[in-house]
Amino acid sequence: MWEYWGSKKNSKSVPQNLQRLAPEQGLAAVDAVTVVPNLNTSDVQQEGHHGLEAEQSRAHVYFKDLKLLADDEESEDDFGYSDSDLGSSISSPSESNKNQTLSGNKVKVKKADRQKLVIILVGLPARGKTFLCNKLMCYFNWLGHPTKHFNVGQYRRSQATNGEVQDSAFFDPSNPKGNAARHRALCAALDDMESWLAGEHAQVAIFDATNSTSGRRVFLRDRLHGRFEYMFLESVCEDQKVLEQNYRLKMKYSPDYSGVKMEEALADFKDRIAKYEAVYETITDRSLHYVKLIDMVTGRGHMDVNRISGYIPGKMVFYLMQICKALGRPRRIWLTRHGESMFNVQGKIGGNSGLSTRGAAYTQLLPAVLASRVPTFGGKPIPVAVWTSTLDRTIATAANLPYPKVRWKTLDEIQSGICDGMTYAEIQEKMPEEHEMRTKDKLRYRYPSGESYMDVIQRLEPVVIEAERDRSCICIVAHQAVLRALYGYFMNQSLEKVPVIDIPLHTLLELTPKADGTMAETRFHVDVDKALQEMDWMDSSLKEHKGTCDPQSDSEIYAEDCPEKSDAGLPSSFPGRDGGFRRSVSMAELAASEMVIAQHVRRMNQNYE
Repeated sequence: MWEYWGSKKNSKSVPQNLQRLAPEQGLAAVDAVTVVPNLNTSDVQQEGHHGLEAEQSRAHVYFKDLKLLADDEESEDDFGYSDSDLGSSISSPSESNKNQTLSGNKVKVKKADRQKLVIILVGLPARGKTFLCNKLMCYFNWLGHPTKHFNVGQYRRSQATNGEVQDSAFFDPSNPKGNAARHRALCAALDDMESWLAGEHAQVAIFDATNSTSGRRVFLRDRLHGRFEYMFLESVCEDQKVLEQNYRLKMKYSPDYSGVKMEEALADFKDRIAKYEAVYETITDRSLHYVKLIDMVTGRGHMDVNRISGYIPGKMVFYLMQICKALGRPRRIWLTRHGESMFNVQGKIGGNSGLSTRGAAYTQLLPAVLASRVPTFGGKPIPVAVWTSTLDRTIATAANLPYPKVRWKTLDEIQSGICDGMTYAEIQEKMPEEHEMRTKDKLRYRYPSGESYMDVIQRLEPVVIEAERDRSCICIVAHQAVLRALYGYFMNQSLEKVPVIDIPLHTLLELTPKADGTMAETRFHVDVDKALQEMDWMDSSLKEHKGTCDPQSDSEIYAEDCPEKSDAGLPSSFPGRDGGFRRSVSMAELAASEMVIAQHVRRMNQNYE
């Protein structure tokens, strides 16, 4: 992945044109080096009024762990500027001498910080702005671009005085008190956003408000001009059926209508929207940088992309084209590790081993659990697709699932390089330095000749994009490190938490998309030991040999290296070996016998504007 970073610091020397970075050095290392060509005074004087800048700089171009140098020629049309914005700074050729200093050098026009981007949401209430915010946050944060959501509605509610009623009349454009309160909330949100962007690690801010008039957008442009890159993202929906569904969903979760009866809340909310519509002005100024989504949720809409360039804005456009395809249709995404493997039993990492007795039992119980969770649409079950890696243990785990299957090489387990086939104890003994480096930074640590978690995240991006655009349900049977990375995306977990996310064996994680762009989670724990005991499949010698493994301890060592229960010496006559159960079982039977236990994972609701 290429990263372009502009640097504007002064320096008297030019470093080497090619430098090698250590694997553990992230993109933060970019700011540590500034490249400025050597220019002597005579060179500058010879150029004279032609405008050669003595402090002209160059950009850094990143590709994995190589750092290259490239020219950084900034044009007048830098992202986040319109032609009219620069009119006061750029004069006509006949007056060009006014833009020069006494020494003959051109005055440098102030440029925005090209490493910071503000995405300004535009649109009436209940048009999907919060959905877009949450999805973009998941995506950018997961890719390593720190992103934060600033919702003006939250500031408005927090600033409300005791007894202040913020009903539809509060949003009337002719209400001076309401206008003043909303402007205070707007400025407070802007102050916090600018303070956050001033931080070293901040990169993308999403400013969530209606911003429904051209006057408001001019105010925001003037406020951000010359400081940060910025663009507008407008969401338009005219489908009344979709809007009615959105209104009712919003009434369930909006803090503005907490404790208010549905019909009463709905009437007030529609009156509020009518007041916004009276002054609403869609974006028509082609000098602005914007993306407009028009009825995308219906599947018959389109996208208007105007003057968009750059790495992050470009990725955003492509991403938005995918996430809008599956809207308006109930679907679920399931994540599950393969059944316990022989390498799990032995405590080894990597490899391509087969399943253990317990792992084979899970392959027989999984179909009943999954079949009971498939939703319906229009009275018919939604199609299900099964995605596995190319390794034997995931293929065997999914073998009994009666759905179409796709094998993804990108879903293979994290490459452990020269550590493949070793236990964590052996790595600690034979390679103590590697063990120590991994303990200090599990996210960025890269196995010798292998991968890091950050490498896994980068190669999983096509899987995420395809999962977002697919309208069917998807069951992903993969490996612990891979599922940690995918779970981190879907549940908007910080990158630092990804390597320690708990993804236990023999557990089906069900993720259900919500209207606000977040996911509801339910976990189904399958007790394969109880199933084996009650169905008399476990050899007596194996019953006496049950080790235990703390599921949390795996997060402190290596992916797939923790044998939760050991059962070496498997009988060759075990039914799971030849794919045959004595009889099929249903989810109702499994639940009744407590072989499958459902656990709902609670998440805090997002605030709506």
